[in-house]
Amino acid sequence: MGAGLWSAVRLRRRADLLLELKVLLQSLQTGIRYSSQSLSELILDRLEFRLCKGAERSELFLWDPVKALEQAGRDLLEDPGDWAWFQGFTQGLGVSDTQGQLDHIALYQSLLEPRLAQAREEARQKTRVRVALGLFAGVSLGLLLW
Repeated sequence: MGAGLWSAVRLRRRADLLLELKVLLQSLQTGIRYSSQSLSELILDRLEFRLCKGAERSELFLWDPVKALEQAGRDLLEDPGDWAWFQGFTQGLGVSDTQGQLDHIALYQSLLEPRLAQAREEARQKTRVRVALGLFAGVSLGLLLW
């Protein structure tokens, strides 16, 4: 049952992290639109987000905040598709003017929506199944050992 619960927690954690990413993108968009901060300052102002906190802790942060953010994403995002999405997002950070950055974030927000919906649906559907399978496996093993 523990394995089923752990699997369910991982599914839920993915959905929660993608939701946090959505909020982070909105926050970055607002920060870029209404302030003239550098990317490192934008990240430091958003340490409540796991990705920003991970980037700030990186040795790379002072020299290359984009690489530090990318490394934090590599550490947190377990799904290869999520990682590819995030890598594409970070590669476009800081390489254009303000309007280009806002357009870049808007594009990746629209690409994130289906990923988030899929993660939520997957967590909703598979959580019950995985917990039930874990319980069944535990009971079967208990009967076999008895």
